[in-house]
Amino acid sequence: MAALLAATLDGLYAIGSPSLQAIAEGEGRVARVAARAHREWRHVCGRLRAAGVTAFSAALVAAWLFGDEHGGLLGAAVGAGVVALAYAALAEVFAVLTTRRSSTMSLTLLRWLRPVEWLFFPVAAPLAWLAAAIGRLIPETPAEQSDRVAHLAVEHFIDEGAEHGVIAAEHAELLRSALEFEDTIAREVMVPRTQVIGFDRETPIATVLGRVVESGHSRYPVYREQLDSVEGVLYAKDLFGVLQSGTPADDIELRRVTRSQVFFVPETQKVSAVLREMQRRRSHMAIVVDEFGGTSGIVTLEDILEEIVGDIRDEHDVGDEPQVQECEPGRYLVDAGVSIADFEDLVGEEIPRQEGAFDTIGGMVIGLAGRVPSAGYRVRTGSFEVIVAESDERHVRRLEIVHEPFEPAVSV
Repeated sequence: MAALLAATLDGLYAIGSPSLQAIAEGEGRVARVAARAHREWRHVCGRLRAAGVTAFSAALVAAWLFGDEHGGLLGAAVGAGVVALAYAALAEVFAVLTTRRSSTMSLTLLRWLRPVEWLFFPVAAPLAWLAAAIGRLIPETPAEQSDRVAHLAVEHFIDEGAEHGVIAAEHAELLRSALEFEDTIAREVMVPRTQVIGFDRETPIATVLGRVVESGHSRYPVYREQLDSVEGVLYAKDLFGVLQSGTPADDIELRRVTRSQVFFVPETQKVSAVLREMQRRRSHMAIVVDEFGGTSGIVTLEDILEEIVGDIRDEHDVGDEPQVQECEPGRYLVDAGVSIADFEDLVGEEIPRQEGAFDTIGGMVIGLAGRVPSAGYRVRTGSFEVIVAESDERHVRRLEIVHEPFEPAVSV
């Protein structure tokens, strides 16, 4: 009973309040149950939660007493353990059923469990009143509540559409990326300082031309003495245009073909705001600066678009190896610059770490080691074993990651 109540509650949360309202507009028993659940959401959830806790506690106490009577303290402990394991197993099975068929099974179960709800009304009512009182003391602003509800509703509709085949898998992934885009900051999508190709304003044009042809990029920051003092942006087409006009390379100064229209954004600025500023300025590149005003990296329009639609590969990327290679199931060869969040999305599990301390896999390993580790260094974090495959005195280059997933645990 406790597992069934917990699974019903999980199913209701999976449906969500916006979808309950949509179901309630239909006809039949399920629509009537959905209307009541939407109208009395806090009270319904409170009654189910109270009934579930009571049922589990009663089963646990009964198993303990029965075991104690027949086998002493050891028998009591075994009895309680059996009940806990049975609850965990059944709750997991029922939860899968109710969340995957949340709009039908959960509401049907809720209709059958109506007598249980009324039985626990005296217990749940004071708890619901207390929760409402706390909510009034710390209220959400209307904007926060509206944004949260809208975000959850869209997420739910995307998941439901993908599950039932209404939305293609690749389209669902694109929609999820667009939904997460609003929370992404510049630091998460920028090209880091160590990978930025830029030029000192005194660099000879012949040297600049060679690097431009070799790298194949269209824009380059131009700085005075060091990358922290960016003064402008070199457009490759401007350089080629001057050379095509017949002006000898030795007569061209880099400063003369550099555009001064460059703008700076902080690491923590939302990417959506950066995109709007790019549109306003009609610029495709921004310099990302840290809290001290130093250059952290650059962010381009292509970087921002890739955050939504995925990797964009052009003719200059043909020979590039992928950043993450799955050598065999559960074993990956990873570039140190790969985002931790991207790798977590790939394997479907979070890597235990100090929140906010690192953005990349390589940075995390350096933080865990307390130094730049040499090749062969191993460290374990959660279900991941990370081995340094390539490194030098200043950088970790490539890593091997072995993922051994834990068995899913169920909270009791």
